[in-house]
Amino acid sequence: MKKILTLLAFAVILQFPAKAQFVHYGARIANGAAYVADDLLTHTPIFGFSIGGYVDYMFTEWKNPWAENIYLQTGLNITRRGTNFQQVFVNMLSIRQGFFHNWYAQIPIIAGFKYEIPQLPAGNYVNFFLGPTVNVGLFGRLWDRQVTPGMPQSSNNYDTFVTGSKSDRSSFKHQRRIDVGLVLGVGYQWHNFTFDLYMDHGFVALMKKDDVLAPFDQTQNQNNQNGNTTQNNTKPEDRNAYTGTNNAFMLAIGYQLPINR
Repeated sequence: MKKILTLLAFAVILQFPAKAQFVHYGARIANGAAYVADDLLTHTPIFGFSIGGYVDYMFTEWKNPWAENIYLQTGLNITRRGTNFQQVFVNMLSIRQGFFHNWYAQIPIIAGFKYEIPQLPAGNYVNFFLGPTVNVGLFGRLWDRQVTPGMPQSSNNYDTFVTGSKSDRSSFKHQRRIDVGLVLGVGYQWHNFTFDLYMDHGFVALMKKDDVLAPFDQTQNQNNQNGNTTQNNTKPEDRNAYTGTNNAFMLAIGYQLPINR
């Protein structure tokens, strides 16, 4: 499903002709709930934030009745993403908890459709938009703590803010800096003011971890192969135990102005 949405976004953008004009520039600020989609962690959202500027292209020379409604948009945003997380290891009587707050430079390439509402006075529009984003990690903070009373090993008892070094508290010492995502949303415009509600979904797993089940699957595959039964053909190096990806639901307020030509 993720690959289909990304390919759809690129396909929509590639349908547009090369001739376009800058028509608007603007700025917006957004906040909402940011979290990480991960099957292994219990997570709760943090305060997501975004601020940035953009420019709009429209296709006034395109011989199509919808030329005044379709636009492309790109710009630069500074975004905050992350999550609070918790894991409970029942057999070990252990608990792990923490958070990470990451800041990214985000470049979106958005395709949108704007429609003026005929039942309202001039200057009232609704719009729909989607498109891919590229996110580059700038800096971030990580807190990771685990307490296991019955096991004294440092691997089971640690706190990055107490026993760890400065490097242990830096998110991007442990996570990938590059993320590719998809933005999908709806908006309303009143004259020069804009209001948008959108989903920002990342596709790149934040960490690369060894899969603890890989040795078991290797043994099982060997037994299955010897018994001529169906085996799992997934190679251990192709598997990622950490499936967490960035997600956010954001509400944005902005202001735009026309570009004089």
